[in-house]
Amino acid sequence: MFLEFGLNPASVKSNLLPMLSLPEDLKKAIRNQELKGAHALALATLSSKILKISEQEAAIERIKATEQVLKESLTVPETRDLIKSIKAQYLTSEQSESKEVKIIIQKISSGLSEITLANASREQLQSLQGILEQKLNEIGKLIG
Repeated sequence: MFLEFGLNPASVKSNLLPMLSLPEDLKKAIRNQELKGAHALALATLSSKILKISEQEAAIERIKATEQVLKESLTVPETRDLIKSIKAQYLTSEQSESKEVKIIIQKISSGLSEITLANASREQLQSLQGILEQKLNEIGKLIG
């Protein structure tokens, strides 16, 4: 059927089907403001899940970004750059920090076995205990 209309099935799957699941604000912008599909697909990445905000707040961000894209006639790459800058406002350096913390947790849990601790000097154990107590206090302050 797609071939009868000169449509490539792979293109339909990758370009047209995602349009069906676009947020309503982007569908309206396509219908009423002549927003291009490629721009809409890029703007759709400004979702509540990705930005870690409510859907209403995400819709506001998408609408503002859509207005800027249309007003400034941004290209798709320029639109993607705009989206990156918006995401950067919401996505702090938590991700890289969490990777570091994950590595530290793995090192502590696997590297501080009972045998390792038993082979440490009393001075080393006291030093380790002091450091861990200090870090636990810092964590406690951050957690609340």
